[in-house]
Amino acid sequence: MVDSMADLYSADSSPTSLALQDFWEVPEQLPDATQRLHRLVSKLYADLEIVSYPGCCWDYSRDSNILEVAILGAGQAGKSAAFGLRQQGISRVRIFDRRPVGREGVWHDFARNALLRSPKKVTGGLDWGIANLSFRRWCEACYGEAYWQRISYIPRPLWADYLDWYGQVLDLPIQNDTDVQDISWNEAEQCFWLQAQHQGRPECYKARFIIFATGMACAGGKNIPAIVHQSLPAHAYYHTMDDINFASFAGKRVMIVGGGASAFDNALLLLKAGAKSVDISIRRSHLPNLNRIRWSEWNGYHRHYIDLPNEIKWFYSLSEFRLGQLPPAHTYHQAVKDSRFALHTNAAIKRLSYRNEEIVGEYGTSDSFKTLYHDALICGTGFVNSLNRQPELKTLSPYISRWQDHFTPPSGDEHIEMAQYPYLGKSLEFIPLTTEHSHLQRCYYLCCGSAFLSGFRANLTDLQFAVPRIIYDIGRQLFIEHQDEIKADFEAYDKWEY
Repeated sequence: MVDSMADLYSADSSPTSLALQDFWEVPEQLPDATQRLHRLVSKLYADLEIVSYPGCCWDYSRDSNILEVAILGAGQAGKSAAFGLRQQGISRVRIFDRRPVGREGVWHDFARNALLRSPKKVTGGLDWGIANLSFRRWCEACYGEAYWQRISYIPRPLWADYLDWYGQVLDLPIQNDTDVQDISWNEAEQCFWLQAQHQGRPECYKARFIIFATGMACAGGKNIPAIVHQSLPAHAYYHTMDDINFASFAGKRVMIVGGGASAFDNALLLLKAGAKSVDISIRRSHLPNLNRIRWSEWNGYHRHYIDLPNEIKWFYSLSEFRLGQLPPAHTYHQAVKDSRFALHTNAAIKRLSYRNEEIVGEYGTSDSFKTLYHDALICGTGFVNSLNRQPELKTLSPYISRWQDHFTPPSGDEHIEMAQYPYLGKSLEFIPLTTEHSHLQRCYYLCCGSAFLSGFRANLTDLQFAVPRIIYDIGRQLFIEHQDEIKADFEAYDKWEY
């Protein structure tokens, strides 16, 4: 059942190119997948040797206890950055991740999309131009070329497995079970001090540069509407970022607030688990059905968006906010074809109460609302974007400039949340409020959400354009800072040719 949607979607318009077995089922690996992967790794290492010129690390560290670069987060962005730095000869790098081995990133956690939302060829440039490091070669080695040719989107579990293989085969310097809790600048040592808990023990790490690659929930965590947590007991509601036992909802009535991609992902899993009914309520008069990210998937846009003037960046970002997020077509059509599913438009929450182990909710406008009854409620309301709520930034945050410090939008185009986003430089570095805190320009914000206004816009879609900018800027600063030592080495070079 769908309210007020017949003019926008038709049950006959569902995608025909996506077989349901490719949506829900991950195939068995080929019988000789282990041998095929071994051959792939051999080819990869041969590739790395070929492209290794000049091949020497340029380490001018004055203190061996200080990292050149600390990367926070070992998901796809952090791993790509670490490999890119190594390829440019910057090897004193470590990735810190608070999760245990094999659980890094969102793909083993609250990401519940059966398929990645971008087409299969959009993989963030993690291969850095080395074909044998690409997802496609890995997929073909494990599952065969015919499987790769058949699918249109990458199954999420396969992408998670690929990222695990990526970190292992490249032997990336990942330190797990490490929660960085505060960062400060030490002027005497000219480096950052990272106060952390490593396997439950306090530790201090030092680094000259920091890349923040802490993902979606980094800058404030779950966004739970006040009316939900003020009206319902904690056991009656969840957030899509929570650890949810979907099997426990068999035979239950569930309301999901919010109509974005994650809301529909969770709705499908509830239906698959045997929920009696699943409702989705949205405030809008209709579900967005225009995905401009698909339009933007061309090199010029993502490579040079960061070079646009402020007013144009604001225009693009505000347009995306006003348009809203939509679920992928294959997810949407699976949900609406199920008789147990209903989408309620113009259905903002007006009142919630909990009576006799039942959620009683009133949804809609003041002159037209409906009362619905549920056993549980899930918030698909996204995450908070506020640097002030990002724990490891609590010491640095007051000195980081925001968009409101640099740009005043035209009347009618104000946006309170976007005004608080960090105002980033051309390499996604923080811009300090004063020259006294110029060290903030050694911090690079490669995080979802808050960074998209300045230049990192759509996860895998433009990761390959964002990371090289960061790596170039780190190398530039290192080279300039060590120019005296480099000049001395140049003058001392005495290996005669003949």
